[in-house]
Amino acid sequence: MKILNEHILEVRYKPNPKILDYRGTWSAGISKHMDFEHWGIVENRIDAYNEGNSLHAFVGFKHAGFVAVDTEMRDFFANKAVKFFKYLFSLEGFGKQLHVERLGVRSRFGQEYEGTFEELVDKFVANYLSLTEKATKIIDANLVDVGAPLNFKDKHGNFNTMCGPMKSDQLENYLSKRDSLPELSLYFDIDYWIRPKKLLDEREVIKNIKMFSEMAWNRFESISELIIKDKS
Repeated sequence: MKILNEHILEVRYKPNPKILDYRGTWSAGISKHMDFEHWGIVENRIDAYNEGNSLHAFVGFKHAGFVAVDTEMRDFFANKAVKFFKYLFSLEGFGKQLHVERLGVRSRFGQEYEGTFEELVDKFVANYLSLTEKATKIIDANLVDVGAPLNFKDKHGNFNTMCGPMKSDQLENYLSKRDSLPELSLYFDIDYWIRPKKLLDEREVIKNIKMFSEMAWNRFESISELIIKDKS
């Protein structure tokens, strides 16, 4: 079954005015290092991206990040994002440390479901989130749709999630534009983040990028397995 995915890394840091002085020299270097065909400078930000813009790196004086859409391998996004940030840390003017205000990785998934919407709703309710018996009695109606925005915290950081069955016309509001979308999918959105508000070196930044990217895939796969592959 088809799995749509997209990932957004953003690191926000204290403004670094030196970056404005290096925009011209950095732009072509970033594009070459990342093997991207295109680059541009818009006001205070450098953008480098491939044909089709499915991979996109950016850096400005207050934030930097990386975007990937529909990667075939689960570690592709993390590897590319790490490659980009290692290059940034090597650039004169960027600095060997960043005063990080927020570091986050947001991943969105659409797992195709070959069945009816009603079946997927039933599986979702039975295995992931359900009304209590008392609530069901009070509402006294058939459940026709469901979604679950849930926020958590673990030893690595905070993560906000949204999960639920979605038809294609609804899914297109949550994912980037594509030529086609599955008729029915289980949607899962996870935003993993920390707000250290302190100096972090290259090792610490990269550790969090890898960890948050891996945890996003792990949680998606576990929840998808729990809901979609249920045989009830």
